Parts: sequence; structure tokens; C-alpha cells
Amino acid sequence: MTQEKGLRPAGPQRIADLDTLKYFWDLMSRHFGDMPVDLSLFNYKAKKLVVRQGVRRDIPMGQVYEEVLKLVNKWYHRGEDILWRPAYSMPDDFPVSMIWLDDFKLKNELGLKPLLYIQTSPGKYQAFFKLTEAVPLKLAKDLQRRLARALGDKSAGGYVQHRRMAGLANGKYPEDPLVIMFLGEEGDGILSPEEIIKLSPIPSPIGQAGGGVAVPISGTIDIPEVGIEDTTDDYMEDLPEGRLVFEPIVNVGKPYRTLYIKPREAFIKRRDDGSIDQSATDMAWSTYISRLALESGWDEGMLAFTLADYLKAFSPELERRKKTDKHTKDYLIRTVLKAIDFVKNTPPKRTDIDDLADLF
Repeated sequence: MTQEKGLRPAGPQRIADLDTLKYFWDLMSRHFGDMPVDLSLFNYKAKKLVVRQGVRRDIPMGQVYEEVLKLVNKWYHRGEDILWRPAYSMPDDFPVSMIWLDDFKLKNELGLKPLLYIQTSPGKYQAFFKLTEAVPLKLAKDLQRRLARALGDKSAGGYVQHRRMAGLANGKYPEDPLVIMFLGEEGDGILSPEEIIKLSPIPSPIGQAGGGVAVPISGTIDIPEVGIEDTTDDYMEDLPEGRLVFEPIVNVGKPYRTLYIKPREAFIKRRDDGSIDQSATDMAWSTYISRLALESGWDEGMLAFTLADYLKAFSPELERRKKTDKHTKDYLIRTVLKAIDFVKNTPPKRTDIDDLADLF
């Protein structure tokens, strides 16, 4: 059988469609100019996720393909994924025209179609939109949060979050699926800032009264569908390597300490056959976050609401349980309340104490 042009053989090397990879970066450069890009390495094949952020930094978009090729030859075929992000070094007044969304819904209520999009795994898409004119980075961050809230994954509204590129495999999954690219039709995916603001106005803060949110430690809690006032990007310059920002889901007039948490992938639990136990992983991650939050002065109510929202965004276990909204909500409530109760009644282990040291 004739091998498709640009396609690496399976064998000892990972599959990579280099023609698609080059076409992807040519398109990105054509539409978004020489916006600087950082490249990072993610090793999903290790026992725990290993991330090396910014192994290449501040690369003009027109030169990214050549830099990626170097990493492909050195690291990709050893099992490391290459991800990219808009450079951390960009100042707030840097002009940009790109808007990016994770977990994009191709059939969305607003009927919006992207300029281009990539399939990162079966049924999962990352989409790119183009603004009619370049705007300061600070405004682009706000516009992206608005679109993410309306069309995508609200937890992934951060402008400089890592994303994938077409033509390389997604090592997050055992089958190593190749990331595929699709182009929108002529005129798709081009929006003005005014259109985005009109489509997705920022909701008013909820619960302006002071104090925390009361929540029972058993029974049920009401998990509201609210728009997060996502301020992740405000902290990105100081974000520790490989951490996520954990902040309250709603503003209740009380200051809560921002936490920089390890990603869920750092708490993977496996069964005897080697498969991932998603429920046990959720519980381990929830327990870790609960301990950090309670030790830093969060009340149980705000922690419960926020942790449930993060689990809803990051847990693959919910895909299996989404037969009904009730199944999903019951699982979230049970996991969150059990984690909080465990932390309250169990002294920290040595490893927990080491993590708590990050607070000081």
C-alpha cells in the first residue's frame, strides 16, 4: 500500500502528517501575522503527566513550523506531545486578531462557524476565529472569555492556554489519534469586537451580600449555571509551571485567596489492569484542592460550588455519566462533599504537607 505523502510510518516513530502541520502554520501566519508563540512539551506516557513549558519562546508565527520540526525529531518520536500557546511575554497593548476556543460546539445556538478548526480527538474540537481588526491583547482576552462562555469551554477561556496543532498526534489518548484540520467556508469565522460583545454580554456578579455560601455536608447542593468572571489571564505572568488558577465561581463580596493548583492529570489513579479509574482520579484531585482551599481560608460553600464547576469542566468521567443532568449533578455533589468531608476529618499526609507549603 502506498504511504500517504507526509505521513510518518507507525513503527518506532509516531505518526505525523507533516504536510498538514506545515499547512496549519502557513494558515495561522497568513491570518494572524507574526504573533509570538511559545512551544511546550507534554509527556502523557509517563506515570504522571510531565510538562516542560516554554522550551521554545517568542517564536514569530511564520517561523513556528521550522521550530516544531526540530522538536518532532528530538522529542515527539520519544512520546512527547508538542503544544503551543500565544507567548506569555506579550504586553497587554500588543495587537492581536486571533480568538481561540476549546471544546467548541459545531452545532451551537448562535449558529457561528469558525475560520478553521481542528479535531483533537473524536468529537472534540478547537476553533479559531479572526477579528475584523487587531485589538490590544487585554481586549482580546475579554472577547475570548465572552465567546468561550457562549460557545466553548468556559474553563478554557484563558488566552495563553496551551492548544494543539494539526498534523501531530494527541498522546493524551492511548490510541494516539492524529489531530485533523478543517477549514470554514468563505467569510466564516470573522467577527468584529462589537459583534462578540453583543452576542455574549458579561453577566452581573451574583450574590453581592458579604460572607460565604452555606452548604450542607450531606444531602444536596444546588450547582448554578453561571458565567464565571474568568480572571485567569490576569495571573498568567506569575503562574507556576504546570499549574491552573483556582478562583471562586461567583463573587459574594468576600476575598478568597487565588490558588495555583496541579492539573487533574497529576492525580491519575489506575486499576489493576492499567486502565484509568476516572472516579478515583476525580476524588484524588478534589481532595487535594479541598485541602489547599480550606487551609487557605476558603469556606466550604464557595469551595463546593467552585470545585463542582471545575470537575464539570475537566472530568472525562462525566462523559460516561451524562445520560441525564441528574446523573451528572448527583456525581458532582457526591464527589465534592465526600472530598471536603474527608479533608476535614483526616490529617494531611507528608505529601499533602509539601503541597500546602506552596501557599506560603
